[in-house]
Order: sequence, then C-alpha cells, then structure tokens
Amino acid sequence: MKVDLHTHTISSGHAFSTINENAQAASEKGIKLLAVTDHGPAVLGSLVNPYFFDCKNRTPQIIHGVRVLFGVEANIINADGDLDLSEELLNKLDFVAVGFHADCGYVEQGIEKDTEVLIKVMQKPYVKIIVHPYNNKIAIDMEKVALASITNNVLLEINASYFYRNYIKREGCWERLTTMIRIFKENNQKMIIGSDAHHSSEVGRFEEVIARFAELGITEDDVFNNDVAGVLKFLNIDQ
Repeated sequence: MKVDLHTHTISSGHAFSTINENAQAASEKGIKLLAVTDHGPAVLGSLVNPYFFDCKNRTPQIIHGVRVLFGVEANIINADGDLDLSEELLNKLDFVAVGFHADCGYVEQGIEKDTEVLIKVMQKPYVKIIVHPYNNKIAIDMEKVALASITNNVLLEINASYFYRNYIKREGCWERLTTMIRIFKENNQKMIIGSDAHHSSEVGRFEEVIARFAELGITEDDVFNNDVAGVLKFLNIDQ
C-alpha cells in the first residue's frame, strides 16, 4: 500500500508523533503519499487552533522522500452540518476529511436526521473523505450514505484502526461496513483505507484489514491505496 490519508500528530492533543516522525515511518514502509489530518479544534484536548491550519504552506511537500498533504479531520458540530473550521480555511487545505466525534457539539438526532446531516456535509465541495462512517456511536443509514457519497464523489473510509484496536466488534460496525462495501462494489466505486495513526508505528498499518479482505469480499483493486496518481487526481492536487 502506497497511500495513507489519515494520520495524526502531536497537534491533535492525543497523538504522540511529529510530522517528521510520521513521514520517516511512511518512508520505511514504502508509503509514497501521506496526509496529515489532525483533528479540528472542537475535539477535546486538541492543541490546534485555526492559525495552525492557516500555516499549511509552512510545511514541506516532500519529507523523507514522501509526498505530504496537509488536511484536517474536521468535526460536525451541529445539526446544520457545520464544521469546526471556517469555510475560508477549509478551502485552503489539500482536502477535508469529516467524521462524527463525541463531545464536539453535535448531539445525536436519531438515524434519519443523522443520515441527513452527514449527506448534507458530503455536498460541501472541499469534503473528500468521510472517516469511519460505520462507527457505532452515531448510527446512520449506511445504504443512503454510501449512495450519496457516490453521487457527491466522496470517498468512504475503511478505518484500519477499527481492526487493530478491535473496534470492529462493536455493535453494528461490521454490518455497516459490509453494507458500505457491497454498495461500492455494486457501483464499481473504490474506497480508501486510512490507518488513523496516532503514533508513527501505526502509519500504514493495514495488515489487519488486508488479512480480512477475503472475508470482506474485496481485493486491493477495490481500494485507492496503491494508486498515488489516481488519489492526487481525485483530490484535485497537482502531481
């Protein structure tokens, strides 16, 4: 696997490595394209503020031979689908990944409304990835979300940490994940695997997911992680 679009640094407040350390680990694992996606400021304990994201151009594009993108794992903060950074900042980033997270302002509204809110978020032009959409904390109608992601040209993530941290065993996670995969397969759409690394040792940690590819009914051809050029094109980033 050559691409990891979901990693965190010490700036997230609950991760343990720097950008340089993550890039070094990526280089050692053969990762060619790495994204820094620290949490937005609504996450409890986050060390970032809007100015952090406004300084994206202060980081090199190549570190330890690895192309590094600067994004964010933004948080949905209310039932209107607002995110925890301004539109101005979100449009400056290489891409925006979004997910539901606890204690960030959003209050669960029930499966119908939560699904509606997530679909509304996917319609924002800078949103390119929905992270761990099958999490068990906020239930969504995965079939509707998967179809809407295809319509809006948004990637849904297979979050590797759910496998190496055994979150996949949580109620509803496996069922929603396999529904997501089925719909994407039926529509000839690719997904993305993200490590969700919170330490450099977890960058590119996809082994536990790959070991279950047969069980999930997918192959490497079903994910974007070996297509660096294709990912950059999808994100509208110059190669």
